[in-house]
Amino acid sequence: MRNVVDLAVLFAELARVLRPGGRLVLLETAEPENPLIRAGHSVYLRHVVPWIGGVLSNRSAYSYLPRSMAYLPPPARMVAMLRAAGFADARRIPLSAGITQLLIGTRA
Repeated sequence: MRNVVDLAVLFAELARVLRPGGRLVLLETAEPENPLIRAGHSVYLRHVVPWIGGVLSNRSAYSYLPRSMAYLPPPARMVAMLRAAGFADARRIPLSAGITQLLIGTRA
């Protein structure tokens, strides 16, 4: 979702192609709510991940990751967008202390 220009359009298209009763599960990065975990995650994501990526592959590709997360709307807004697209039971489940999230919904 980090590389999609218009999430509302994406969610509407996902609702269009899923049959009624079809389940949608999206796994995405997230910013932890806990301030201490958020600070540690920020250092890890902005410095450690690009360094490791540079050693193993292409540093610029891994440096892009934190910038791409900045475009995601707040979790409550994403859930509201999913509901507006036709996933009435949409919900968010934070995982791994909030550094990842599942967005889940059933097409009406």
